[in-house]
Amino acid sequence: MNNIRPRALQKGDVLGIISPSSPLRSKSIDLSVHFLEEKGFKLKFGSHYQDEARFLAGSDADRAKDIMSFFADPKIKAIICSRGGQGSQRLLPLLDYEIIAQNPKALIGFSDTTALQLGLLKKTGLISYTGFTLTKSLTPLIKETLLACLMNEPYCIVAGECVNPGIVQGSLIGGNLSLITSLIGTPYQPDFRGKILLLEDVATEPFNVDRMLSHLELASVFAEVAGIVFGTFEQCISKDPEEGTIDEVITEWSTRIKVPCIKFFPYSHGEKSCVLPLGGEITLNASASSLSF
Repeated sequence: MNNIRPRALQKGDVLGIISPSSPLRSKSIDLSVHFLEEKGFKLKFGSHYQDEARFLAGSDADRAKDIMSFFADPKIKAIICSRGGQGSQRLLPLLDYEIIAQNPKALIGFSDTTALQLGLLKKTGLISYTGFTLTKSLTPLIKETLLACLMNEPYCIVAGECVNPGIVQGSLIGGNLSLITSLIGTPYQPDFRGKILLLEDVATEPFNVDRMLSHLELASVFAEVAGIVFGTFEQCISKDPEEGTIDEVITEWSTRIKVPCIKFFPYSHGEKSCVLPLGGEITLNASASSLSF
């Protein structure tokens, strides 16, 4: 299956807003809404984007309905997730992947939406954009890389630290480590062969990060990928200082990996982050600590 790149957006295009994970509640989206409108886009909000049901933004059926409604609507040119949180993987069995493949458009999300985006990639080949939701801080790098993705324009990020030198080209796969791990052994598990793996996580103790990385190794993921990009792991602090730091975990695992690899790349839940094409072709120059798409 060849991956499908959504068409470049233009001023005046309508963007659909959905909440496939947790509810917005008190989280503000005003700055992002203003930024997108200032760039010439029009926004249409899903019928259930403000719903609340425990830790979810409404029922599974209603959240899936908003997704399918926007994919089927020819007036909607791209879809943006309001926030991450929990629960997007619950929607994967409820989506009509044939309709989505027939109406490819950009889906932009981050964190919990990793499951949704990887599911769409596996079932349809649809390239999506990871690193932005409406609640994300609008740093210059976020703005620049988001617009580059939406407009199908090239971009090069020089950042991070080289672990294993080398240059590799391939399709970008990954996102949030917890959500990637949750898809292993399911029909939505990504095809990692020859891909460049992107990893980050948040508020997870180092021993849990180590367990998930071990899970990927046991599932032969590290043996299959062509390169690895470790983002930053925000708020991943041990309750017991004697258990070590997240940097020690990432350093150990990155040095065990033999393919081109960089760490501390600005893809994260923190201020230093960017938007990247999930499923899109990239070039990782680990020797120069650069990533181009």
